[in-house]
Amino acid sequence: MREEAKITEVAGTAPEAREQPRERLAAEAFDAVTLFDADGVDAAQYAETIQRKTPLEPEKLLLLALLEDALSCYRKYLFARTAKRQTEFREAEEWIFDTEDTRFVSFDNVCGILGIEPSYLRRGLREWKADKVAARASAMGEAA
Repeated sequence: MREEAKITEVAGTAPEAREQPRERLAAEAFDAVTLFDADGVDAAQYAETIQRKTPLEPEKLLLLALLEDALSCYRKYLFARTAKRQTEFREAEEWIFDTEDTRFVSFDNVCGILGIEPSYLRRGLREWKADKVAARASAMGEAA
């Protein structure tokens, strides 16, 4: 679960030069807003948190990168065929859905610091996964 290019891009530049990449990073980041299509208020809250005019502190940028990476791995590797990608999916899924984790970098804490409701995001991910699994089962049934 690494996106070294994004972290390097933000960490490797001077503060004044980071403004543009930071905005571009947020714009190119995982499009989690699609998970919130049914509820415009929470989608707006997410967009406001990610696309604010004032820069996030470096620590929040790091936590945002962690969250984006986990969400990206969860979505990208749902139907992974290689052991490495399956492991990345499983690790992301475990981190996202672990409600007992009390570490600073737990999913609940990261979401809380970024102003995102973790239970709402989890529900959206469960629904997204169920839709993808059903669509794949349907497609495989039609192919047989």
